[in-house]
Parts: sequence; structure tokens; C-alpha cells
Amino acid sequence: MRNEGRKGRPEPVGRVLAGLLEQLGLKQRLAERRLLEAWPQIVGEKIARHSRAVDLAGGVLILRADHGAWKQELTLLLPQIIALYNERFGAGTVREVRWDRQAPWFRRRDNRG
Repeated sequence: MRNEGRKGRPEPVGRVLAGLLEQLGLKQRLAERRLLEAWPQIVGEKIARHSRAVDLAGGVLILRADHGAWKQELTLLLPQIIALYNERFGAGTVREVRWDRQAPWFRRRDNRG
């Protein structure tokens, strides 16, 4: 890929990659993925061991928890979680949080059930 204003010099790889992601429509999904991967930094390692952010679409963050008690705890923390995400990734990035209706995403680690 060349930039005609640069008189034939090669483009920096980062710029080429950013342009390619934009052309393929993947730039938004990559940004969403970064947001999901930030879950442990947003809520802390202890909470992240029992929950995770599984999707983000249209400002709606989808969460899962391994137990109802963690779901309840996180529900109380949702205003702070939304504020932390928006502070880190930009206003309006997360507007709403919903709970995933699927089964928990991991088994209990203590062999009690």
C-alpha cells in the first residue's frame, strides 16, 4: 500500500493494518474485544475469577457469573462498572448491562458441585 503524498516510501505497518481493519469492517469488533479483555482491570481479579464480560453490542455489555451470589453482587456494582468502562474507553461506550441467559461459562473449581 502506498501513500502518494509520501513519494513512494513504504507505509508504516501500523497505518496499513489500521486501514485494512477499517476496510474489512473489523475495527469496531477489535475495539469491543479490547473492552471485554479489560474486565479484570475494571472489576478486580477476585470478581473476575467468578464473572466475565462476554459481549458488547450497541453499547450493551453482556455479563456472565458462576453463581447467583456473584450476579447479585455485580448487579449492585453496575453503575460503577459502567462509569469505569466509559472513563477508560469513552463516554457512551457502555450504556447498559444485561446478563447472559446461558449456563455458567465454567465449572466450580472446588469439586463440591
